[in-house]
Amino acid sequence: MKIETQQIEIAPLGAVAVVPPSPSVVYDIVSEWSASPSRAHIGRLTAAAIGVCCARGVQGMPRYDVTTAKPIAYGGRILDYLINSGVDPNDIVVVGMQLLGELAPQLVRREEVQEKEDFISAPQPAA
Repeated sequence: MKIETQQIEIAPLGAVAVVPPSPSVVYDIVSEWSASPSRAHIGRLTAAAIGVCCARGVQGMPRYDVTTAKPIAYGGRILDYLINSGVDPNDIVVVGMQLLGELAPQLVRREEVQEKEDFISAPQPAA
């Protein structure tokens, strides 16, 4: 598995090294990325992408349990961790989408990734 990004900047945590997750973890994450996800689903999924791509050593960040294959639940734990650490929720989505965009081509056609990125970047109505 290859991932182009070497590190991500997550204020206020700073620069965090990125490591490629295992193929089974990539499969778990990408399989949950649907064509028309809810905002809650995207928030959790992008947080999960950050969590599985961060090198060990980010103090207190929960680790993904590969035996449960529950990326949305894990994403909720990472979302809580990041927000409680002072990370802006919009930054979580932006950084997480960058990582998802690098993970997805490993399992799906590039056209499917572009369709999902286009859908996510479309303006969302205010809730």
